[in-house]
Amino acid sequence: MDAKLETLCVENKYEKLIHHTKSISNILKTNNGRLVNKPEINNNGLKKNLDGQENSTKPSFSDKSEDQSQNNADDEKRIHRVVFTGGPCAGKTTSINRIKTFFENIGWKVLSVPETATTLLSSGIFFAELDEDAKIDFQENLLKTLLQIEDTINETAKNYANKKNVIIIYDRGAMDPISYIAPHEWEALKIRNPNWNEVDLRDNRYDQIIHLVTAANGAEQFYTLENNNTRTESIELARELDERCAKAWVGHPCMDVIGNSTVFDTKVTKALQTVCERVGLNLKGFDAGNRKRKFLVKELPDDSVFPNFEELTVIHNYLVSTSDSIQVRIRKSGKGGNWSYSYAIRTYEDGLPNETRTQIDRREYAILSKTVDSNHYTIYQRRRCFIWCHRYYRIDIYEEPCNPSCRGLVILSFRTADDDILLPSFLQIEREITNDSFYSMFNLSAKKNN
Repeated sequence: MDAKLETLCVENKYEKLIHHTKSISNILKTNNGRLVNKPEINNNGLKKNLDGQENSTKPSFSDKSEDQSQNNADDEKRIHRVVFTGGPCAGKTTSINRIKTFFENIGWKVLSVPETATTLLSSGIFFAELDEDAKIDFQENLLKTLLQIEDTINETAKNYANKKNVIIIYDRGAMDPISYIAPHEWEALKIRNPNWNEVDLRDNRYDQIIHLVTAANGAEQFYTLENNNTRTESIELARELDERCAKAWVGHPCMDVIGNSTVFDTKVTKALQTVCERVGLNLKGFDAGNRKRKFLVKELPDDSVFPNFEELTVIHNYLVSTSDSIQVRIRKSGKGGNWSYSYAIRTYEDGLPNETRTQIDRREYAILSKTVDSNHYTIYQRRRCFIWCHRYYRIDIYEEPCNPSCRGLVILSFRTADDDILLPSFLQIEREITNDSFYSMFNLSAKKNN
């Protein structure tokens, strides 16, 4: 890993989003709801080179990059919020430390939120000694404490974001306490706390979820209780907790599950690569083999054959763009009247897509909706998310009203290495469509396809 980082070249794709965000700032300056300016897109990129090993104190950038960074307005910096979760002995601490060092080296401000449960259990509380009612009360208070700690750090992060990009790394997040109680107990807690719901706690609080599978599942020889004083789980319990924890996060729009199919250092490298891709950093110099693949499903089978799944309504709209090489879209997704909103920009290099997504609020979504491209249909999907064989999958079912070319489409997508593709056995796969431009959502929504 360190040797590869010596020659690592970082191309900051997020700069392209920054240039477009300048125009969004103008769009959001409205007078009684009237738009002041329509969005304009600058297609200039910013390249940065990382010089030195991962543990160097400061990266070396070109003068051009320095000057351009200094010219960015205060509100152009981003805050990326990523949760590391997983069962006991999954490699969270090592992965978090590696990612902290990397992002510090390329000039980001790194904030790290410790695991709240470990803090509380270090007081001498033994969870197994509590009766059922006490366990529920403990998880409720744990979640309240966790939310308060996160809110404090999230609010403070805004001050740093005036000067530089910020990444907040959470050692577990709001859905983790929920995985330790039964579904009916969680429903009871939501009645006690009316503001709690899955969309807000899972989708709106965080930009990315990385679930690291416990060593107790696939790397049993490395499972140990020695590096955590509060860890008491057997291998069997560790597997169960890992599965519960993963299920609690199913449905988040940016979730990755990283298993133990490779050596541990590659597992950590995959986690780093995944975070970098989500923030728009294209890393040249190493490839952990973790790219998105898409497959056409012949038909959606009966619900009973699926493992536990989360189903959301997703609505996509493409916005007007002044460049054919940049695709910009807004999305809202949710269930039960609770919604999350996001804004994404996609560019292409050497024929490969690079997409950066950021969350927005309902007001920003409503304003940006006024710049929807009339040459594209709105895309309506039912999105089904599930975990099978310790891997995270997503099925998009296209629904009416839609472009005629979308009717009946069912598309499976997941992230995997080229030599480690595992297709769910209960699905009838017609063929792979990863590189078939016809099935890109941009082309499927285009009215010219009629």
